[in-house]
Amino acid sequence: MNHIKYAFSKFSFWFSWFATIIGVVTILDLSKLVRIIIVLGCFLFSFIIPFISSFIKKNFEIHTIGKSKVALSFGDLFDEECFLVTTNLYFDVNPTGEYISEDSLLGNFVRKFFPNNVAELEEKIRCELQKHENNITPTNYGKTIRINLDEKIIYFMAFTDRRKTNQPEDFYIKAVQSFLKEIINENHGKTICIPLLGNNNNLSNSGFSDSKISLLSFVSMINYFEIINQRSQLNIKIIALPEERSNLLDIIAKI
Repeated sequence: MNHIKYAFSKFSFWFSWFATIIGVVTILDLSKLVRIIIVLGCFLFSFIIPFISSFIKKNFEIHTIGKSKVALSFGDLFDEECFLVTTNLYFDVNPTGEYISEDSLLGNFVRKFFPNNVAELEEKIRCELQKHENNITPTNYGKTIRINLDEKIIYFMAFTDRRKTNQPEDFYIKAVQSFLKEIINENHGKTICIPLLGNNNNLSNSGFSDSKISLLSFVSMINYFEIINQRSQLNIKIIALPEERSNLLDIIAKI
């Protein structure tokens, strides 16, 4: 159903392209039947093209109120060149289950890139923290550190507390706004890929019931950031799980 909604939301865009063909048809010496077939074909393809693309299109542009370039893509976050991984205020990364769950985004990251040597990752993070003037943990919500791993750039963001009960009600707003401020100065125009924050990281109890709310909330955070920082331009690609495509198309059709 959401694929159909998306197709209808893009119908007018595609039909505007086919309108030229209809205009030409009206002045050509064609039989009435041929003209009807061509016009009906234009209507039909204006729906079919976006309907098919909803299944195979990789990147969807998301419009915000400012100058930011934001896209939504479906795939594996870890395949990207520059991406964000969320952790807690202490920058814990060891997925023992005490503070970091094995099946969290961070747990999957450790399993893929540091399967037998999480101590190496902990040392990298410790070294990065020492470079900052305020290297004391717990840090502030939204604080990020950056490490290089082969040809990849990975940001770690302090998104939650070790204990969910210690988190203020507005921790999500604090974390995301602080993160956006940091990357606008840090990333120098480079696109950073992020997960759906508060949705699939298994680190927070953000209150988001599904990926739709996670996406809408993050876009709202970008719009809020752009109101305050009108001269700034974010370059962000949100990476969602492929199985979320049908679910999120309903939101993409509206924003």
